[in-house]
Amino acid sequence: MNTDVTELKRYIQVPGEVVSCEWQTGKFAPHGGDWWLAAVLDVPADEIDSFLQGPATTEVFETPPGLRLESAFAELESFPGAQTTEAPGIRLITETWSAAPYARSPLVNGKVIRLSETRVLLLLFTI
Repeated sequence: MNTDVTELKRYIQVPGEVVSCEWQTGKFAPHGGDWWLAAVLDVPADEIDSFLQGPATTEVFETPPGLRLESAFAELESFPGAQTTEAPGIRLITETWSAAPYARSPLVNGKVIRLSETRVLLLLFTI
């Protein structure tokens, strides 16, 4: 688990002020080069719209293989409708936003969900 905002900005773009963060990375498979980055960002309440840009879509959000459900990421386990997966991980149906404002090559795909009035979780990946 990493909490360094400056280091996080080496991998992604950040569309506003970040008060604090927790983030982690992992691979989709033991072999191959596809990987993911997940981050929980604490942001000022008056800037939350900068972090949730565009229209929301209700769809499935699933944690990637190897994501540790610790610290801020543990909030996903108590999300309404959260289901445990075999991975182990969490799957839920929730509002998601585009991760385009965060994308930086090679992390060009992903989703963002709102955890609270001041927290967002983003998941970016290479595939």
